[in-house]
Amino acid sequence: SDAVMTMCSLLHTKVYTHLRRAIAIGSCCALALAEKRRAIAIGAEAPAADMPSLSALWATAIDGMIEVPGCEALTSPDGVLYLAPAAIAEEAAKPPYSFVWPRIFSKSVIFSLTAYNPQGMETPVGLNRRANLELEEDIKSLFNQRAPPRAWWHSFGFNIEEGWREDGFSVAFGAEERMFARKAMLQLAYKYRQAAIYVYRTEDGVLLREVVWCDASKQKTHGAAPEQMVVLTSPPASTLAAKYVSD
Repeated sequence: SDAVMTMCSLLHTKVYTHLRRAIAIGSCCALALAEKRRAIAIGAEAPAADMPSLSALWATAIDGMIEVPGCEALTSPDGVLYLAPAAIAEEAAKPPYSFVWPRIFSKSVIFSLTAYNPQGMETPVGLNRRANLELEEDIKSLFNQRAPPRAWWHSFGFNIEEGWREDGFSVAFGAEERMFARKAMLQLAYKYRQAAIYVYRTEDGVLLREVVWCDASKQKTHGAAPEQMVVLTSPPASTLAAKYVSD
C-alpha cells in the first residue's frame, strides 16, 4: 500500500542519512589518526639532531618575553622584554651590574620551554602550534598543584644569524621551590620531546641563563656554565624579533 511504501521510503532515507554521518565521522577520525601518526613519525623517524650545533644555537639566542609582570619599564612599546647574552649584546644593553632586576626575576626562578620542533627537528608550523596549545593547558594546570607557579607568560627565542625562532612560554616559581619546579618543568619538556629548557635566576644582582638538558647524560656532555644576560634597550632589527610572526 501507499502507507507501507511511504514508511519504507522514510526508513531508507533515515538509514542512508545515518550511514553518511557514520562515514563522515569515520573519515574525520581517520584523518586525525593519520595526522597524529605523521606527527609521531616526524620525530621518531627523523635523524638525530646535531647536539653540539643545538648547544651553540641556544647559547647565543636572544629571548623575547611578552608582557612580563612588573617589567613594564623594561619592555618595548609593544610589551616585549628582550634579553640577550652579555657576550653578544651591543653597547645599547642595560649595564649588567648596577641594574636592579624586578621582583619577578630577583625573587624567582624562571623556566622557558616550548613544544616546537621536538628534539631540534624541523616540524610543520601547524603541528608546532597545536603542540604549544597543549603545552599551554599543561602549564595552566600547574596552578592546581601544591606548589603553583607565581606567574607565566608567552615568550620566544630567536637567533638572527641562524634564521631560527621558536615560540613558547616562561613560568616563574618562587626561588624556594626551585628543585620541585625544575623537576616539573623537565617532565613537561620530556612529555613534548624537547631536548632542553632554559632556566633563569639572579645571583648577586646578575641575571643568569642556563641551558638544562632533559637527558642527564647530555647535560654532562653538552652542559655549559650559566651565561650572563642583559636587557636590550631596543628590539633587534629583524622580523624574527617581532612580538608575533605569521606563517
